[in-house]
Amino acid sequence: MTGYSKVNKNINDVFYTVEMKGVNHKYLNISFFLPYLFSSFEARSLPIVQSEIKRGSISIKIDIRGNFESSLVIPDLELAKSYFKAFKEIEREIGVELRLDLGQLLEIKDIFKMSLDIQTEDKIWEGFQTVLTEAIENYNKSREAEGEKLRVYLEDQMVSLDEIMKKMNTYESQNREKYKEMILQSLKDNFSEIQMDPQRIEQEVIMTIQRADIGEEISRVFVHMSRARELMKSKADVGSELDFIFQEIGREINTLSAKSKIPEVLSLVVESKTIVKKLREQVQNIE
Repeated sequence: MTGYSKVNKNINDVFYTVEMKGVNHKYLNISFFLPYLFSSFEARSLPIVQSEIKRGSISIKIDIRGNFESSLVIPDLELAKSYFKAFKEIEREIGVELRLDLGQLLEIKDIFKMSLDIQTEDKIWEGFQTVLTEAIENYNKSREAEGEKLRVYLEDQMVSLDEIMKKMNTYESQNREKYKEMILQSLKDNFSEIQMDPQRIEQEVIMTIQRADIGEEISRVFVHMSRARELMKSKADVGSELDFIFQEIGREINTLSAKSKIPEVLSLVVESKTIVKKLREQVQNIE
């Protein structure tokens, strides 16, 4: 299931933005995108996210701004003096004035450093934890809303499959008679010159027809769907079991396809296979 949330909040003059996006995935993959200054927040945030979310490929974008930024940049004066001294030595060596200005000096790496004292970092972390928790709650709510839509979709498909199975069951006797007719015709065409006991032939035909009865598979489909509905009411992780059940329904329908001898049943089998395909596709989005 996909999920999304975005929380903007001002806590003690620190402005936080946390945006979460998630798509379906078999496992839990989390990617953080946050300012370098707060890179330590990733390790501290990971257990919080993992405790509330079990599956999905999730990206978490974080932005933190505030008045603390006014004292973040610290010049390394000794390093700046060293660079300046080196330029002057180059000038003397080559005999050319390099005319080093402040703009060029600012471009030199590591002259300016960003640093946050531990007390300020911990204070910002406290506010960030509050915002992250709210973002996770909203993310899960969005997934629950989508989950409800998915549940309704699955139920609608299962209702359609119910109707198809009921309709197919009405053709059970007709399908059986057609199968009997095909067997008798085959015996007539291939063994008409051979003397056989009519009563024995009738017994064999009846036994063969019983093996071709579609009622058994239809009954099992109804049992599987009953179990699927029970699972869909559960709060536990049921995605894998639902997938297995829909797979079993697909196998029963494949057997029905092999036993179908009249066009009405074959047509219903095709419809039911389409529905089972949809069910198995969508159940992949369920934990």
